[in-house]
Amino acid sequence: MKFIITGRRMDVSRGINLYIRKRFKKWSTFLENNAEVHVVLMEEGYRQGVEAIAKDTRYSVSGRQITKDMRQSIDLLAEKIGRQLARKHEKLIDSKTSGSRVRLPREEAGKKIPEPKTGGRVVEVVSLEGKPMTQEEAALQLQGLRRTFLVYEDAETGQTAVMLKRPDGNFKLIVKE
Repeated sequence: MKFIITGRRMDVSRGINLYIRKRFKKWSTFLENNAEVHVVLMEEGYRQGVEAIAKDTRYSVSGRQITKDMRQSIDLLAEKIGRQLARKHEKLIDSKTSGSRVRLPREEAGKKIPEPKTGGRVVEVVSLEGKPMTQEEAALQLQGLRRTFLVYEDAETGQTAVMLKRPDGNFKLIVKE
């Protein structure tokens, strides 16, 4: 991702620059490598605001947040745009998979799916693709999805993990030991 960070009526310190890059780097799970993120910091009296536009070849999102504290504005904006990106990403995935009911991974396209002995049948096979995520990235992505669970590869351990969205708004993590 390419970051363009500017200040309106203020100088951007190195600490704020690094903080923005750290908070917005989580968006890389939804954006391509050639994505461009333009961040504008502004200071008007006691109000501190942040505007951001994230452009990709697939979609573009933007947001604005104003509070009394610059870091709080950055945090709130990162969450807001993260949710927007997750929703757009889910819509993109859903539009690609809505064409047919049975999806086979490329390497298993020639193989037959065995019928289970319980009487039901497998109607969809989903292959997991994508880069490994941390627990925080998985939680952020799951917040924007309408689904109640997310299967991902943990970046720290390399294991496959399942994160569930609980009715109380918290998350449950299931890992194989």
